[in-house]
Amino acid sequence: MEDVLLQIANACAQDASLLEIVRHVASMSDEEKALFKTKVKVYFLNRTGEIDLQAYEFFRLILEDKNAERVLQMLEEGSNQI
Repeated sequence: MEDVLLQIANACAQDASLLEIVRHVASMSDEEKALFKTKVKVYFLNRTGEIDLQAYEFFRLILEDKNAERVLQMLEEGSNQI
């Protein structure tokens, strides 16, 4: 799991819009995350394209536990090592 989160962190370092999504999810309360998770599941329910499946997996991962916060922490630690 850590390696996937690190991949997301690296992608966020390259893509400001992706980083903004992760920041927004990290700022959500548990209730907001649960509601958004339901909306994500409904949206991707009948989607079968490769890009859709990748997007669903991204949202599934960052909405789980404190993964969005962990991605931001990885980014911060990475920028401190430069």
